[in-house]
Amino acid sequence: QIENPDSVLQRFAGISLLIYPFIAHIGILMGEIIWPASYLIVVVYLNSLKLFYHRRVLGISFTVFMCVLFFSLFHFEMHAFLIYLPPILIPSWLAYVFIKSMSDDYALISKIAERVEGKPLDQRHLLYTRHLTTLWGVLFILMICEAIVLAIWAPYEVWSWWVHIGNYFIIAIFFLGEMMVRQQFVGHRAQIGQMFRAILQRNWRG
Repeated sequence: QIENPDSVLQRFAGISLLIYPFIAHIGILMGEIIWPASYLIVVVYLNSLKLFYHRRVLGISFTVFMCVLFFSLFHFEMHAFLIYLPPILIPSWLAYVFIKSMSDDYALISKIAERVEGKPLDQRHLLYTRHLTTLWGVLFILMICEAIVLAIWAPYEVWSWWVHIGNYFIIAIFFLGEMMVRQQFVGHRAQIGQMFRAILQRNWRG
């Protein structure tokens, strides 16, 4: 069976976005900031294409805009500044999504947990996942503060080590630590495979 080209493009764009921090960090250590900056613009463009599949005029306009942005950044030598944006903008978006979901009947992680369980959550599990959603939101806010503080006072390489590499370890430690204490509150540990499949569902915020 031949895979849908749109699905292949979306998968490629998602993977390219996931490995961007490592590309950026390597470029900074090598003193070649122009390469991760160029890579970032291409990744943003690829991840935005799905918004214009059926809107040709908007798609062309967006392509022209990205080309102008690309050449302007390098003409005015602003590509170094561009590298500072993702470690602030991405956690900002994640913090907004997580914290905003607290105003709903089901917080974000509550919805994901229900998808994993395949049934409505009991009150104890629901309360736990609401608190966990808040903790993830706070963690992302701390990452924003970290990125800003280090961008102002730390050397470029130190900033990169923390925001491009260190944050991955922080998230991994937080994630694994949460899985270790989950059993005390809800009686079992979620299966990692099921959890990631639920997160990758397109309608998990529904």
